[in-house]
Amino acid sequence: MTLEDVQSRVERESARRGLRSWPSPRPPLESPGEQEYSRVSKPSRYAIVHLRARLWAEALAEVPGVSAASPAPGLLDDERQWGRFDRAVTIRSARDGTLALLLLERDVPVEGQEDTLAVLHIAVDVPQASVAVLPDCGCDACDSGSQDLLEAVDDAIRRVVGGPFVFLLGRQWQAYWHPDGGGSAGAGRGPDHGQVMHWCQRLAAGDRPRLPKDVRAFVGRSWFD
Repeated sequence: MTLEDVQSRVERESARRGLRSWPSPRPPLESPGEQEYSRVSKPSRYAIVHLRARLWAEALAEVPGVSAASPAPGLLDDERQWGRFDRAVTIRSARDGTLALLLLERDVPVEGQEDTLAVLHIAVDVPQASVAVLPDCGCDACDSGSQDLLEAVDDAIRRVVGGPFVFLLGRQWQAYWHPDGGGSAGAGRGPDHGQVMHWCQRLAAGDRPRLPKDVRAFVGRSWFD
């Protein structure tokens, strides 16, 4: 089974189960109105990020050597280890040198709304090594339609399991790298972006660059041939 096979299964199941989609609320290049930045008119629609992640978990669990498991009851209450999450699944490959994929769900209250906003955290090995948070903002101004959101979920998961993937977690900064690009956050609190990307590339190549003492490095190869 290939990564493309898994992606195809996710898309088929999304269509079969009728994941609710919606178009971008405005034409291309049109700026949102000021009132849209403080409004979350339909928080329930964002449940698709949780549903899409669950389909990925199901599809990946069908790959030989891959297993998926949820934390034991009560474990999510340990905020020091997990933070504040309502549900979680950890997916692991038996292949040497691979990173665990964590799909972490939150139901965020929205002021003035009965429905909660679904937020998906995608991480590697530990919840603190957060690769993506989707949606990054649930306000109407940041809504560009469901397709962009689903593609962001797919891209983040594919980068981790498709490998190679490197994540660096500093005290006040973090960075990630994959063959098609990378990024860093925490400007002014850690090494410059170029230096961080250089470390990541060396780690992916199997080297051992000297990293700051407070930096944790997560280096993963592909789950697939």
